[in-house]
Amino acid sequence: MTLQEWSEELAEALATGPGAWAMMTVATCRDTSSGAEVVQAARSIVAAAGLHLHELDARHVEADPGLLPTEAGYVILHGVGLPPRDAVPVLIGAFQHLVRRGLFVGMLVIGPPAGISALRRQPGMGFLDCAEVLQV
Repeated sequence: MTLQEWSEELAEALATGPGAWAMMTVATCRDTSSGAEVVQAARSIVAAAGLHLHELDARHVEADPGLLPTEAGYVILHGVGLPPRDAVPVLIGAFQHLVRRGLFVGMLVIGPPAGISALRRQPGMGFLDCAEVLQV
């Protein structure tokens, strides 16, 4: 999937509402400039949809579910490294509970291929298998 195709799917998902497949994306980026393009696209699309944006840096984030939306919102969790910090699976697990409650929430998890692969191997991260996959 190209960045343009993903952008269109995200915009459509945000227009559709809770439960749309493209509301959860896992992106692997070969370099910082491609990652920056993905994050900027997500910011623009989320702003156009009128959702509150929660941007978190996986390199420094705390394992605090209070950092996530309590109502509608979109989370960008960037900088997933190798090995992923313990806080990252906690936040993704908490996000999964928001989805199960039917809240209008979306999430983009982004990092280099090795960091994302390591995150996928963490216990309890099967939820990521249902996510849209973007490789840029």
